[in-house]
Amino acid sequence: MIDLRMLESTARVVGVRIEQALPPGVGFTLLLFTFGEGGWLTYLSSAQRADMIRTLREALAKLEQHGDKPPIGRTDA
Repeated sequence: MIDLRMLESTARVVGVRIEQALPPGVGFTLLLFTFGEGGWLTYLSSAQRADMIRTLREALAKLEQHGDKPPIGRTDA
């Protein structure tokens, strides 16, 4: 069974790998969650909390306006 402690531990492991792979000056926010109502949610970010929240708001606005572009190599939006 997945619980919050397991998600947080996984986030830390994945976060270290992401941070090692990124060039200087590039930040990240990682959201991990379980599906379904009442599921768990945790996040990890290399940014300050205020910067991370601002970036998430910007990303959400783009997604809601369909202004996002699929990742390189994908054609579905």
